[in-house]
Amino acid sequence: MADRASDSARSLQGLAAILAALSLALFAWIQAGFVRAFSDAAAGQSMLDARIGGYERDDVIAMIRYLKDHPDPATILHSMYLGPELIFPLVLGGLLFCLMRLVGPGGFFFGRPIPPGATAVIFCLPIFYTLVDYAENIAGLMLYPPAMPSDATISLLAGLLPIIVRLKFLTLVVTVILLARFAIFRYLSPDGTRPS
Repeated sequence: MADRASDSARSLQGLAAILAALSLALFAWIQAGFVRAFSDAAAGQSMLDARIGGYERDDVIAMIRYLKDHPDPATILHSMYLGPELIFPLVLGGLLFCLMRLVGPGGFFFGRPIPPGATAVIFCLPIFYTLVDYAENIAGLMLYPPAMPSDATISLLAGLLPIIVRLKFLTLVVTVILLARFAIFRYLSPDGTRPS
């Protein structure tokens, strides 16, 4: 039984290592091949997806107008959505889920053990991140050229995109904070369990 658990942990570690390498490679490809190329083609303007601080409805509308008159950056953005962004959210979400399984949510919040229901919610965070990231990409494909959205679609998605991107980064940050907390708790636990 212990051997099976050990083999399972090693398999999960191997999968996490592969997903980490793929995540880094895809992130580097997106940054070097698309974010930088977009900035060069758009005279220094950055794509909205690269703005970590988020953006507002007016930024989305301004980007749509800009891309209608500038086909080169529009092509780069469209190629990113249909290239590495097709798999990057899934790979990163899978990595976060594997790491969560490896550190094993546990410990105490406000002096009470984490209940099983909260553990289930914690495991859903990487899945939610993945879904929200894909929602952002789909909205971008529906808004930016070569798409020709109606005024109603522009109004709806321009209002939703800033919310979606904030949810994406919030979920990612919360997941990373929880991973760090659980890893530290596991390392310091009295039974001597150490993270692998």
